[in-house]
Amino acid sequence: MKFEKKNVYYIVLAFVICYAIQAYWSTGASLVTTVIRASQPFLIGAGIAYIVNIVMSLYEMIFTRFIKNKYLLKVKRAVSMILAYLTFIFLISWLFSIVLPDLIASISLLLKIDTNGIAQFIKELNDNKLVQDLFAYFGNSSDVTSTLSDYSQQILNQVLSVLTGILTSVSTIASTLLNVFISLVFSIYVLASKEQLARQFNLLIDSYLGRYAKTVHYVLGILHNRFHGFFVGQTLEAMILGSLTAGGMWLLHLPYAATIGILVAFTALIPVIGAYIGATIGFILIATQSVSQAFLFLVYLIVLQQFEGNVIYPRVVGGSIGLPGMWVLMAITIGGALWGILGMLVAVPLAASLYQIIKDNVAKRQQNLLE
Repeated sequence: MKFEKKNVYYIVLAFVICYAIQAYWSTGASLVTTVIRASQPFLIGAGIAYIVNIVMSLYEMIFTRFIKNKYLLKVKRAVSMILAYLTFIFLISWLFSIVLPDLIASISLLLKIDTNGIAQFIKELNDNKLVQDLFAYFGNSSDVTSTLSDYSQQILNQVLSVLTGILTSVSTIASTLLNVFISLVFSIYVLASKEQLARQFNLLIDSYLGRYAKTVHYVLGILHNRFHGFFVGQTLEAMILGSLTAGGMWLLHLPYAATIGILVAFTALIPVIGAYIGATIGFILIATQSVSQAFLFLVYLIVLQQFEGNVIYPRVVGGSIGLPGMWVLMAITIGGALWGILGMLVAVPLAASLYQIIKDNVAKRQQNLLE
């Protein structure tokens, strides 16, 4: 092979780049971290725009169907955008107006619990022969007490860390409000010119990726379909589940029906484990009023979950996710470990997109083998 002069330049350039990366790694990493942190409001704004666009597109469709005046059609985008944002503002305000008073009332009741009664209850348990036999089987009372003390200390540390985080966030509330404002403004800009941005983005892909452009468009199409289907289907399913929860609790004369129905609907946005989170919070709220009613609520929600999982979920969500249950559980676990609640929400449509891409690729390879 002929060794040309330009090959020497390539080798020297590669060495210079490697040396620069090694020598200035910390500076470059700090620069990248700063850029990512500064870009967060815009990334959040893009996410807000994607979610708001689902509702906004619905308003635009209704506007186009019922409004035929060409002058009114010119303001379709502005009217639809305003209605979409007002819808989310109304929903958030309505949720807080219902949930917060009941949560405050429940916390107040928990703070008024008679600790002397609890101490007496523990003493009676300790004197009970059956409990003593259980202690003898599982370990003496000092072991159990030590275990309970360890768990109590862990819970106390978690509560203190949460309170510390709240105090820290309060000190940076101005920065948070500024980021929220930037995100909202950016989302409005994105929605106002979404067709133009989409056309420019597709033009960049076609111009710079060449023969890979078709593959990129294919992957982006699957991502859009899976995320759109997930948000729409999961939201409808959560609304149905929350309504059935509140309605059933109202018929059973259980307290906090509206609050727990909203909490169950909100937590149901997280597939698989969201229902358990809602059940736990609901059980604690009702237990402040009546322990027997709390267990009745738990039985009712378990039955409702079985009905929802076998009848409602397949019909409402259907193939919008297109991911088997075992992979949904795995995606939620990994996503939650990486990014918490947000990771749980994003991991499922991402895993569904990857699953669909692999499925299509396998089908294509099998077809090629048959030919």
